[in-house]
Amino acid sequence: MNLRLFSFIAAFVVVLAGVSIAGSSAPTPADACHGGHCHGEHLLPIVYVHGGSGSAAQFEGQAMRFASNGYPNVVRALDRFSEEIQPVDEQMDDFFDAVMAETGDDQIFVLSHSYGSLLMKDWLNSSPERSAKVAKFISLDSSSAGENPECPGNPEPVDCIGIYREENPNYMGPITYRLPLHGHTQSVTSAESFAIQYEYFTGKEPKTTLVVPEFPWLVTIAGRAVYFPANTPVDGSTLQIWEVDGDTGARKYSSPKEVIDIGPTGEFGPVRVNGNKHYEFTLIRPDVEFLTHYYFQPFLRDDHLIRLLATPADSPVLTYTPTGPDHAALVVLRYFEWWSDQGAMNDTLSVTTTSPAWDDDPVNPTPPTLNILSDPLVAPRSAFTLGIHAHDANEDKLSTLARVFPFYLMSFQTGVDIWMPATEPPDGTITFTNEPRGDTTLPQTITIPNWASEDHRVLVQLNTYFQDINSWREYIWYLLRGLFGD
Repeated sequence: MNLRLFSFIAAFVVVLAGVSIAGSSAPTPADACHGGHCHGEHLLPIVYVHGGSGSAAQFEGQAMRFASNGYPNVVRALDRFSEEIQPVDEQMDDFFDAVMAETGDDQIFVLSHSYGSLLMKDWLNSSPERSAKVAKFISLDSSSAGENPECPGNPEPVDCIGIYREENPNYMGPITYRLPLHGHTQSVTSAESFAIQYEYFTGKEPKTTLVVPEFPWLVTIAGRAVYFPANTPVDGSTLQIWEVDGDTGARKYSSPKEVIDIGPTGEFGPVRVNGNKHYEFTLIRPDVEFLTHYYFQPFLRDDHLIRLLATPADSPVLTYTPTGPDHAALVVLRYFEWWSDQGAMNDTLSVTTTSPAWDDDPVNPTPPTLNILSDPLVAPRSAFTLGIHAHDANEDKLSTLARVFPFYLMSFQTGVDIWMPATEPPDGTITFTNEPRGDTTLPQTITIPNWASEDHRVLVQLNTYFQDINSWREYIWYLLRGLFGD
């Protein structure tokens, strides 16, 4: 189909498609709330407060779901610094006040996760002035906040609810939602949790729990480069954004699309990208000699909560990660727990490496496709694993797929021994395919060059949302089927 004709039809369909499809529908102008009002209720800014070792990136998918439903106010998330840098209460004061100054509101809605709920409870109880700034509050799977049958607040409790995993005995508020078969961070990021969050804040069910693709040429992205887990900015670094081939991860052009100097806030963007294309982010830091490469799935719509997590130069991660000219070392991240000990509910994370330099080696040929979650000990459900460190732990060109000490002792992390052949410059690819919770119908795939770990580190981030609509064109056909049938 002619691209211009397709674009015209697509725009026409979006305007007309106020239809219910498979239990949900796309937000349309008739559904959207204007001027911050829905059904007579003013909808306030939403702020997410993360838990321990977290960041604003945990709310990335939910912010896009709120936008997909036409939420009429801003959705923000706080990157909390460590207490040694700035008192937590003061940082929350500054952030909440800045959001209200931005929107002109005198109150906000707040969601907090895990340790963040303890901080919010103490903050709300600390003074009437603080408590008056929050109209509604959601506690997400917090054990540290303890059992709180009454909502926090001073002198009166703030309206609140709790969203918790099924087996978690703790709760917050007189109304608590249980999410069976959820993980700790999944309680923040899942579609089921979003539906509860949206209805509590707006008083109505969401029109869709999809991350709805936008016109691909109108998408913008923004975020911060921060050290993990302190969330301090990677000041003085340089960020390059490259357009890459989605099938190989190879850069398509000799120069980057964007070059951005990262300053004292760590912020970058907004940068316009194409929602149908793939990108590599390369962070050049003054404090280490290696380059860090970041790979994401295509950006379906505006995403301003991207966090490029950097490993501090004095981190034990660097100490315990072997590097060399012939193998890759990387982290696969998903803000939705990996499970390897739940039988049919396990995740599958397959890794396929190609390298002409090693494919026909008579002693150590390139390994076959391997599932790095095949060992139940790698990511047990009880460990709340989000980041998987994958590398040749013994530097022996063998893949035992066993978990690697001490990564599984670190918060929300694990390690696995896998040899992924690499060269400098890359001569092949490493492909990651995730089948979430054993669902073979919604695979996620990212392919990257086989960067050698001697000079390169890699972070691959997979989405927290799993859907069969992952492009603007797929979304248009989805709407067309709803309007005219199959």
